[in-house]
Amino acid sequence: MSEKVISADKLTKTFVSKAEELTVLNGSSFDIYRGDIVCLLGISGSGKTTTLNLIAGLDTPSSGRILYSGSNIGEWTLNKLYDFRLQEIGFIFQEFYLLEHLTALENVMVPMILVEITEDEAQERALELLTQVGLRRKAMNHPEELSSGERQRVCIARAIANHPSILIADEPTGTLDSKTGDEIMNLLLGIAQQRQMTVIYTTHDPYVTKLANRIFLMQNGLVVENGQSSLDNLVFDETNFKYKFKGGKT
Repeated sequence: MSEKVISADKLTKTFVSKAEELTVLNGSSFDIYRGDIVCLLGISGSGKTTTLNLIAGLDTPSSGRILYSGSNIGEWTLNKLYDFRLQEIGFIFQEFYLLEHLTALENVMVPMILVEITEDEAQERALELLTQVGLRRKAMNHPEELSSGERQRVCIARAIANHPSILIADEPTGTLDSKTGDEIMNLLLGIAQQRQMTVIYTTHDPYVTKLANRIFLMQNGLVVENGQSSLDNLVFDETNFKYKFKGGKT
């Protein structure tokens, strides 16, 4: 059996404002194994991004815990969390978050410079990564000079710059047309499998689940899985406005 790399135990998350308390997660428990390609599927507001943020250590649960290879992330120091996010996790966001004043090459170099790789080595590796995602000829272009698909390719190169073991992608095709989205997902997951990375990505589009080996549905603040990762196994419940597995859990 594959190694269990992430274990979530009864995660809850409540956001408190002056007006109200909003519970986004309501006791989710799940395990993710090395090499898994996990898709979190749910409508907007179902808790997908919150779940990713907790997994990545960008936020803390209201209760419950997340274990990495048996170690409770909630007990880590800030320095250990920083090093973990910088070296073990690659991030890809829907909104890109590229630094507009830097070239594509320099954007990919940033995470390497942060782990004190020399500038020459970082530049050489960044060029190799841009070549891998098909953008070497655009290395000196700034983000504003790139299409949405090209910017997402830069984000993929940046995400894998420090050889992470886990790749986290939040709606990576959300701003792309379907053709470009398919190209980006195939590129992203091809690189991840080549590098033996674990991938966790979110989507509200059931068709983007087709490349995952596991589907987690976000429903009523919980993660639901039935062990069958297939587009044919999903239906949309128009009455309750949510996805569900055919003949399975809702």
